[in-house]
Amino acid sequence: MIPVSAVYADLPACLRPFLSGESERPVVHCWQRTVAARLGDAGVATVNLAIDSVKERKELPKALEPIRSYFDYLVKRQHHYGYSVMLNINICRTNIDDVRLLTEIAHDNGVATDYHINESPMTEQTHFQHLDENSTYLTPEDWPKVDELLDWLDAKRHNEGYKMVNQSKHMRDMKLLMRGEVPPWKCRAGQNSLIIRTDGTLAPCFPMYSATHDWGAVGAHKFDVQQLDEMKRDCSKHCLSTCNYILAYCYDARRVIKWTLKQAIHGFRGATDTIQ
Repeated sequence: MIPVSAVYADLPACLRPFLSGESERPVVHCWQRTVAARLGDAGVATVNLAIDSVKERKELPKALEPIRSYFDYLVKRQHHYGYSVMLNINICRTNIDDVRLLTEIAHDNGVATDYHINESPMTEQTHFQHLDENSTYLTPEDWPKVDELLDWLDAKRHNEGYKMVNQSKHMRDMKLLMRGEVPPWKCRAGQNSLIIRTDGTLAPCFPMYSATHDWGAVGAHKFDVQQLDEMKRDCSKHCLSTCNYILAYCYDARRVIKWTLKQAIHGFRGATDTIQ
């Protein structure tokens, strides 16, 4: 058993009066400072916030409003600690307007965004209870609205300088993903990205979190490129992972050189667009 005194000693100083009953002041600002400081001191490069809605809803619990004060503080302190902040937004049938609002909020705060299309689980997830009658899944009647949204996003990037991680081609390919027509692409899962499960075992990507294949554990991976390539011949037809799609673009020397030259033309004064 850990002594209470030891736990108390490890608490941020601003929390101790509250927990000891000496103060009834809210501690939210203390937590803001503590979380931001720990992230910064740990050397975190980017804080990627997954937010799908402005206001919290039952079907969209990852909302900005409940954590707005934390978001504002993270943005405020990013230059002090050297990390960057970005919003990761999942496009589904119930948040089209929210995607636009979150994009504008991100732009107003000078942070980047990335987007992906809401997809059903690729492998069986025994714990997932919302496979049927899920209000967030896109249907054919939603396709025109999502097409328009993706065009709006790409125009914001090219015409107004909004910071977006997705390539233009990725957004065009999202339209095909909705229609079950994913074009061939070179996924880097298990080669330049991986998932660490809560028990320390590894998987190449989130969709394969529940897969039974043994890819090893932390410190002893068993990723085999031949096995991964064989698996991806099928799964890449049903997936368009934003993370791995961008990695595939970055592992193309021609595109990287072109992007670097573009930054040089602008004097390396902040990144201009993403690798296209």
